[in-house]
Amino acid sequence: MADLTTIFSVFDFTRDRLLSSLDAIAKSGQNVEQVLVWRPGAGRAHIAWQAMHCAATHDRYVNVRIKGGEPTDVALCEAFAGGSSPSDSNVPSMAEIQGKLKLHFDAIKSFLETADLAAVTDFPNNIKRTVAESAVLLAWHEAHHQGQIHLTWNLYKGAHGMS
Repeated sequence: MADLTTIFSVFDFTRDRLLSSLDAIAKSGQNVEQVLVWRPGAGRAHIAWQAMHCAATHDRYVNVRIKGGEPTDVALCEAFAGGSSPSDSNVPSMAEIQGKLKLHFDAIKSFLETADLAAVTDFPNNIKRTVAESAVLLAWHEAHHQGQIHLTWNLYKGAHGMS
């Protein structure tokens, strides 16, 4: 089982990569709002959805899946959690994205500081996970979506003549 120091190291590593991608977009000289809403193809998620999906997943996973309660930010989860569809009319600003990412990242780390990492939680489809396994899964999930953001940003640059 992963220990808290390792979990936090991985969380911080993946979060730094996500924020670096967003920072590169902010400093690119491009219209940030256009970059955030650009889709790499029909039916594909834009960067704003990918980033907010990370925040929504942290909220829903801890508060609903592990604690068995309700998300703290229902509107965020309805718009950006798993099962939602990316919207072209509900696109948050870079500041909103960064704020939600920080809020829910800080909340999950705060929860994990006092959580019993060996506690087992029931998930849909008869899946059981320890809190530590859930934390590792969340770190992987964020890295996966950071990769989607990175890829979409590179495709945007290619489609708009940027190097």
